[in-house]
Amino acid sequence: MPLAGGFLDSPAAIGTEQRYPLVVHLCERCSLIQITEPIDPSVLFDDYSFSATTVPGLVKHFRSYAEWLVQEFHPSLVVEFGANDGVLLGPLEELGVNAVGIDRSPNIAELARQRGHNVLTGAFTPELARSIRAEHGPADVVTGSNVFAHNSDPSMLLEAARQVLRPSGALCLEVMYAGDLLEQLQWDTLYHEHLTFYSLGTISNLLLRHGFQVVAAERLSMHGGSLRLVATADRSRAINDSVVALQRDEEETGIGSPERWRQFARASHRSIEVVGATMARLARNSSVWAYGAAGKATMWVNACSMDYLGAVVDASPLRAGKLMPGTHTSIVAPDEFRTGNPEYTLVTAWNYLDGIRAAEGWYSGIWATPLPQLTFHQ
Repeated sequence: MPLAGGFLDSPAAIGTEQRYPLVVHLCERCSLIQITEPIDPSVLFDDYSFSATTVPGLVKHFRSYAEWLVQEFHPSLVVEFGANDGVLLGPLEELGVNAVGIDRSPNIAELARQRGHNVLTGAFTPELARSIRAEHGPADVVTGSNVFAHNSDPSMLLEAARQVLRPSGALCLEVMYAGDLLEQLQWDTLYHEHLTFYSLGTISNLLLRHGFQVVAAERLSMHGGSLRLVATADRSRAINDSVVALQRDEEETGIGSPERWRQFARASHRSIEVVGATMARLARNSSVWAYGAAGKATMWVNACSMDYLGAVVDASPLRAGKLMPGTHTSIVAPDEFRTGNPEYTLVTAWNYLDGIRAAEGWYSGIWATPLPQLTFHQ
């Protein structure tokens, strides 16, 4: 598969486009879902095309998350790794919190700095953590949202968190949840950036090896299904009932069963076959576009060979004007969607369907969402 974020600037770049192996594994000892052939981070992140503040749903989520962090921990200093363009730092600062961000994508970190946020470029290493602590003091909270799985060396991140956190501090992680992956057949999130999909059981084992104990857990709707965890090295903090309840749920659903994941694999291939064949038939006599040039879109258009799409619509200025990886379909801004007015629109960013429909209330064509099952919406 091509890289999910490997957008092409022009047709001249097609000749140099790369494809990489994409094999998903289940560890039969610990049940971790993982991609064991990571891509060099410089290839993935040196020119990143995702700006979180262009997604209204994420802006709303991170404002709520900032309020939750302040209410739960009353922090003076929050350190966020994978800060992107400052989508969380902004509301934290508005609430009076000193917030320091780290992001390994130079272009995105610079965008955050232009917006007035304190964001450092690079990986969240123990050395950088000690530097932050020396300048700002110990952190009350270290957080990362949908970025923990981007790292092939999570031990480095956890050691960095230990270095910068005060002894009673909290590590708050939001990770894509293996339970939602399994329940909703979300094979389209299994791309090269996402090296791991954690359950409570698998991430708890990892955190314990580095001195952290999970004390709270909550399932979220973000990104089609995520898990928010609070972990701490402070053994005096009580474990919330939410942790016990989710542990019991994972045992009952058999989330670590190899056979359940083999069923997932078979169902994923069937989903690709059904969506691919149906949309290809529609395209023979009707105009078909897609909406949302996120990583999910790259997965769908390539797995289903959707080289017939009129365009892919995306509101991000980092993507509009470029070409989709693999199929080289043009990515256009929403105003061109009104001009094109296709008969069918496949919402490849299907987890944002409600927001997209609200923004495009004029559209009288038919929306289609590929997951959890192919559905058409008038």
